Order: sequence, then C-alpha cells, then structure tokens
Amino acid sequence: MILSGGGGRRMGGADKGALKLLGERMIDRAAARLTPQVDRILISGPHDYGTGLTALPDLEDGPLGPAAGLWAALKWIEENAPQADGFLTAPADGPFAPDDLFKRLSAQGKCVIAATAGGVHPTFAWWRNDALRAALDAAPKGEGLSLKALAAEIGARRVLFADEKAFLNINTPEDLKRAEDQLRG
Repeated sequence: MILSGGGGRRMGGADKGALKLLGERMIDRAAARLTPQVDRILISGPHDYGTGLTALPDLEDGPLGPAAGLWAALKWIEENAPQADGFLTAPADGPFAPDDLFKRLSAQGKCVIAATAGGVHPTFAWWRNDALRAALDAAPKGEGLSLKALAAEIGARRVLFADEKAFLNINTPEDLKRAEDQLRG
C-alpha cells in the first residue's frame, strides 16, 4: 500500500503523490520501487493518479489521521484478499524505498517497522492483519492515530536498515531539493 492521503501542509497543500522529482511523479516512483517486491499495489488516497491501481479513500467508520489508510486497506483485504496475512506500507513521498523492503519486513512474521540509526520510520512497515484489526478495533473512534503510536500499541518490532537516505521523506520544498540532489549524485 502506497500511503498518499496526507494533506501536504508543509508543501503548501500540494498533493505529494503528484509532485515531480526530476520529472517523475512521486506516486509513479513509489510504485516502480515496490512493483518488483510485491504482487499487488494499492494506493491509500482519494484517487489513483491515473495509474489504474486500486485507490482506497479513508472510511468513515475508522480512525482519523495516518491510521485511516491502514483501516481502509485492512477492510479491502478482508473482502478481496482474505488469504493475505498482512501488507506492506510505504509513503508516496519516500522515493528511495529499499529494494529489499518487503523481504526484510515481512520475513519477521509479526508487525514490523523500518528503523535506521536516525530513528524509526513507521510509514515503511509490515502490518499483520490480525494484530492490526485488534488494535484498530480497540482504538477510540473518530480520533487521530499516528502510525508510530499504532506500532507501539501493537508491539511492532524494528528492523534496522543501514542506509538512512533510503528513508528520506519529502515533506518540505527543501526535502524535495535534497532528494533531487541525491538523485543527481
């Protein structure tokens, strides 16, 4: 699941999935990074950006905030892919996701978030459906829930990655410039 439902406040309200990084939309870059790793990609957001991928808008019966996308994904999986044990998340504004993200996170058999020496990156995570369902069912309805808080509630493990740059999140115009500089070498 590509997380692309945020408001982009620090980017002047821009839809970060539609932002271009050296001429390529961030949603397309995120999909290209994940396609070799997974068998299906969903987008957490109000539209599919013309990609043809399934877009899942937030649902009214779930939490608010970042966890709303996880709730929508969980409900979709329960109805359309009940054999799935869990799902990977990565943000649209994280253009350098590691090539082994899915393999390393899903191999743990539990909920897992990516971490580096600089901290945790809960938008890059493997969410087990059973643990996520229990935590979201117990969460207060109509309130915001951060992914970091949700991961802590579930007892998500951390998988350490060495490359800090792989988890650059583009939240500001300065971050976008830094990502462009990184791509240019």
